[in-house]
Amino acid sequence: MSKVVSSKNTSEVKYRRPLNKQQLTVLGSLYWYRFCTSKQLAISLDKSSHKTIQNKLQILEAQGLIGKRYGKSYKLAGRPAEYFITPKGARALENAFPGATNTRATRSLYKNQTVSDDFVTHCIAIRETAIRLCDIYSEQKTKKLRRISKSHMAKYDTYPAWSPDLHLQYEPTNDTSYHYFLDIWDGTKPFFVMVRKAQNYVKFKKEGRWPATTTFPATLAICEDKRTQTKLNRQMKRILSDTWDDKLIFATTTKQLLHEATKPADEIWSKVDDYGEAQLSSLKGLFLSL
Repeated sequence: MSKVVSSKNTSEVKYRRPLNKQQLTVLGSLYWYRFCTSKQLAISLDKSSHKTIQNKLQILEAQGLIGKRYGKSYKLAGRPAEYFITPKGARALENAFPGATNTRATRSLYKNQTVSDDFVTHCIAIRETAIRLCDIYSEQKTKKLRRISKSHMAKYDTYPAWSPDLHLQYEPTNDTSYHYFLDIWDGTKPFFVMVRKAQNYVKFKKEGRWPATTTFPATLAICEDKRTQTKLNRQMKRILSDTWDDKLIFATTTKQLLHEATKPADEIWSKVDDYGEAQLSSLKGLFLSL
């Protein structure tokens, strides 16, 4: 595992002025996504370059509110430092916004310095995907895509125990709202885990814990490549054939197609059909045939 360089290696500042809005935004991003790069944090702050926020990150690190993972191998691999929030940072966030955090998610922060590289890589991929989805599905000055992370889901019992990487709530118009459970399969887990995760959503739907007033979320998967997508589509088709539930929606795409998409109408989602071949659809279109 890569060496962790945290705020413990920095002379902590005993007193600072109250945290400002930008500092709290950084803490919020790290709390909900566990790990982020400086480039991702700059995007959260609407900054054009990650270099413009280095001083802000150094101040938070000096206060012991955030830490970072960075080892000798990072520079050789062209890998940026990965920042995380500390339990102290979580308390500061809660003090600023009472009720913003939750016990379960905060408890997990104590593991941030010891989690595997694969776990960190996956967290970074989730954050990058959330940013990309916002670029595609949220129009300027109009928030139409809400992205709910695992740390936020931990607060509620209406989600599967094996929660999705993201819960998306998409509102293409003022009077419509669609829900999606999204997982990013980036090569950090074996293929059989993808299949079990899909089966787990079927089990969760049968348990009836999702609010009856809201249509059950479509299950989305972003695959590392076309080959993996084809394999997963095949397994999802078998699951649909076995469940006899025409309200279940499974759809997949690839990392490349997501990167190439530019607008909400782009048909990048391969909707799995238990009777025939998968058909390409827009995000909104996945629900239109129900």
